[in-house]
Amino acid sequence: MKIPHRLALKLSPLVEAARGEPLVEPFIEIDRFDDDQLVVESSHGTFVFDRVQRVVSEGGQQLVTFDSIQSVDIAAFPGGRGERSWSITLFRSLFDRLTIGRTYDDGEASVVASKLAAVIGCRVVSLMGHR
Repeated sequence: MKIPHRLALKLSPLVEAARGEPLVEPFIEIDRFDDDQLVVESSHGTFVFDRVQRVVSEGGQQLVTFDSIQSVDIAAFPGGRGERSWSITLFRSLFDRLTIGRTYDDGEASVVASKLAAVIGCRVVSLMGHR
């Protein structure tokens, strides 16, 4: 039985901590960064941060507005390979966050989060788990 991709993304950090291998391999990179857009590609999708319209979209569908984002959060998760993975999320409220991606590289997570926060106009919050 194949698990739907969205469910696999949510379960992946827990499965990795328990069995040592993620369901979805963490991956994130900045694909494009110009005056109009910041494009982030990750195992969670391709996210377009439109600086003109001040919205985040994926696959042409608007997900959130910049004004609704309180912070860009970086959270550490224990990894089954003996190394942590780092999740980058857009925090709107306690029960409303959008995961942009995960990586094993804390420096990469910091760079991506800081660029997102600069474009959105919010702060970066570093967490040691879930908020």
